[in-house]
Amino acid sequence: MWRLALSLVSSIQAGARIKQSVEQSVRRAAIVVAAAVVLLFAVGFGLAAGYHALLIYDFSPLAAAGLIAGVLALIGLVLLFIGLHKPRPRQPDLVNAPAEGLAMVDQSVNKAMNQVGPLTLLAAAFAAGLLASRRR
Repeated sequence: MWRLALSLVSSIQAGARIKQSVEQSVRRAAIVVAAAVVLLFAVGFGLAAGYHALLIYDFSPLAAAGLIAGVLALIGLVLLFIGLHKPRPRQPDLVNAPAEGLAMVDQSVNKAMNQVGPLTLLAAAFAAGLLASRRR
């Protein structure tokens, strides 16, 4: 009876955490979309200002538009190369490898102790030690 009540409370708490996580994700997505829209307006305004600034400095309208298009194409190519760049795979850290191996063994022993029980695990280890020590 208690187990059923506790599992029900636990599932309600998990549902509340999931709901809270989804709400936070939706808020973040809305903020990112709003920021992207503002940045697009800023880029458009900057392009228009740059075009008019080039016209003031005696560039023809065609040259000013070509210069802005060239700069945008260069920025686009740089971003494309950054996006297509594949990072090198990391080399395994050999200094921490023994510690990681011991941590995995410790986790496995803890899991086995939780599943089987400490006395049963001790008896199995004792029997395995006896069998390993008796060489024929």
